[in-house]
Amino acid sequence: MNPSHQQSRVGRVVRSKWSIGTVVLVSIAFIYIVARINSAIDSIGYSLTPPELPEYQDLERVNVNPTGWPNKSANWFHHASQGTATLPVPYKWLLALEAPKSSPWSILLGGDEGRFMDEFILRLGFIKQRKTAYNPDGLPIGIAKTESIYFPGIDQKADAGGFTCAACHTGQMIHEGKRFIIDGGPAMTDLGLLTQSLGAALGQTALSSKLVLLNGRFERFAERVLGSNDNIVTRGRLKDELSKTMAVLIKRNDKIDVTEGFSRLDALNRIGNQVFSEDMERHANYSPINAPVNYPHIWTTSWFDWVQYDGSIMQPLTRNTGEALGVAAFLDVAGPDAQRFASSVNVPNLIRIEDWLAGEDPFNNNRKFNGLPAPKWPAQFPLIKKDLAKQGSHLYQELCQKCHLPPIGSPEFWSDKYWKPISYVDIRSAKQGDNGELLQQQTERKFLHVEIIPLEEIGTDPAQANILQTRTVDTTGLNLDAHICTPVPADDKAYSEKEVLTFVELKDSATSNFGLALGALVERTNNQWFNQNFIDQDKRPAMEGLRPNCLQVGKGYKARPLNGVWATAPFLHNGSIATLYHLLSPLEDRPMFVELGSPVFDAKHVGIVQGKTIQAFNKNKEHNPPAITADYSDGRFILDTRELGNHNTGHLFSDADVSGKIGRALSDGERMALIEYLKTL
Repeated sequence: MNPSHQQSRVGRVVRSKWSIGTVVLVSIAFIYIVARINSAIDSIGYSLTPPELPEYQDLERVNVNPTGWPNKSANWFHHASQGTATLPVPYKWLLALEAPKSSPWSILLGGDEGRFMDEFILRLGFIKQRKTAYNPDGLPIGIAKTESIYFPGIDQKADAGGFTCAACHTGQMIHEGKRFIIDGGPAMTDLGLLTQSLGAALGQTALSSKLVLLNGRFERFAERVLGSNDNIVTRGRLKDELSKTMAVLIKRNDKIDVTEGFSRLDALNRIGNQVFSEDMERHANYSPINAPVNYPHIWTTSWFDWVQYDGSIMQPLTRNTGEALGVAAFLDVAGPDAQRFASSVNVPNLIRIEDWLAGEDPFNNNRKFNGLPAPKWPAQFPLIKKDLAKQGSHLYQELCQKCHLPPIGSPEFWSDKYWKPISYVDIRSAKQGDNGELLQQQTERKFLHVEIIPLEEIGTDPAQANILQTRTVDTTGLNLDAHICTPVPADDKAYSEKEVLTFVELKDSATSNFGLALGALVERTNNQWFNQNFIDQDKRPAMEGLRPNCLQVGKGYKARPLNGVWATAPFLHNGSIATLYHLLSPLEDRPMFVELGSPVFDAKHVGIVQGKTIQAFNKNKEHNPPAITADYSDGRFILDTRELGNHNTGHLFSDADVSGKIGRALSDGERMALIEYLKTL
């Protein structure tokens, strides 16, 4: 045999054996890596796959109503801290965290996805904001830095990222390639998806920290968080803190009976779960999420006698502190009696925010509001048809004004028929008449009386209105003892009213009414802040809004003035109707499914544009039961109105004798005329 041929054959054999050996080694290495990653994923114990989200469009921005009183920039309102730690990781982590990859296995491919707090969070419905003196890190609207919050995962205090009022009360809409920002309008965020997304981003970072190779995600995170203190010891500690933080988050997973979706939040149940379950570490007080509502718009609200959809709260500071506690301000519920109810709530900022929204007493300002104004129909939108709007004004007077009050620019709106002092009996002051009866007191200011329509009359979904009436909480040992103002049956001999607002004594109970217990807890929290900051008794009423801390439960739903209503979709309290046109339509013409998550504005029917997918979905009469119908499609939320909590019933215009009827049926032309008029308010 030719020596050269023999050498060639030997070489082929050697290469063949080497190739087989290489394949075997690579296969073993691959199996080992896969097993190691699977083990690491299991050890984290949290879903590391983020939800599908809509894409974000970076568009020219138009601010519709950006000024409150006294001419303080809306940028301040967007980032004024309430003392909250809504996002459950240290602020440094939040800024350093990368957006999650579509799958935890994708981290093997490396590559930086960009920061979570940049474009990714905007896909969850948050609004982009530039860097300003009030927002030095360029956070989205509604997120602010809160100092000195304890994090159990890192076992120390650190700065936190928390929601402000603006997180839930700044709206946006897209029309003809421009993004319109509505201060005080309903947000379109999805906090359920935010929780999933943040958990996936943290979990993927924790997963990366457990890998010897392919751990670039954690390496970049550590460099950003640790800065000049980056070394082998601090990195080891950071890995441990990531694991412990994930363990804390797993315990906080919510039980969802009715999905909230974009533009909605079960705020009352979430507040109750935070203060009576999470803060008290009493899981028996937990209630599943089951009554989502559309984020309410808040212009003019400061002057109502009762606020919240169910007209349950009177005092602004009680409302605002309760909201801050619900989005994870710190609250001490276990300390000695003298220091119990200490909190991280930023009460001064809450008061300034309320002042910014309210403005001066309108009766000292020529009967005009000068706080945050309702938005005016933008000039960039289609022109309002004046003749059609004039026809609609007559329909408004006929059908809407009885509940929603005259237009705010009319002299009738400012009459004593609608503006009244708040009357109440304070048993603590014991002011008595000649016959020994307790005398009613009145507030110095007049407030706008809003109608609260009973459930049996309005006929809309009852879930939210029933929360404060039917939910109970165990407050045993909380020392919640307080006097709370609430309506009670009146003594016919002493009062002309059927009910009178008076203070009742509330004590701890294993079955405390949730609404009254929450009001008492918030009052104790505010009083603790007053005491700790040496606020004189005579200065406290002004800080509380010059009205008593009164609460009521189970009355129905509030009918508020309709100024700026065109900018408040989706409609009804639970957001189950996409446009004003469908709200004015018969029940059988209201879509069964509503798509939420798109900010594209329907200027003709006034509301949210419904895509082709949801239109086809509504034409299909064969659907799975609500419990197994998908909540999301192509990154959008699909609201199923067949589900309790999502019903689109009530507030009906019909000629038939149906439940929830509030007026006669409207022709198509009348609906369009009324909509045209509502654009002018």
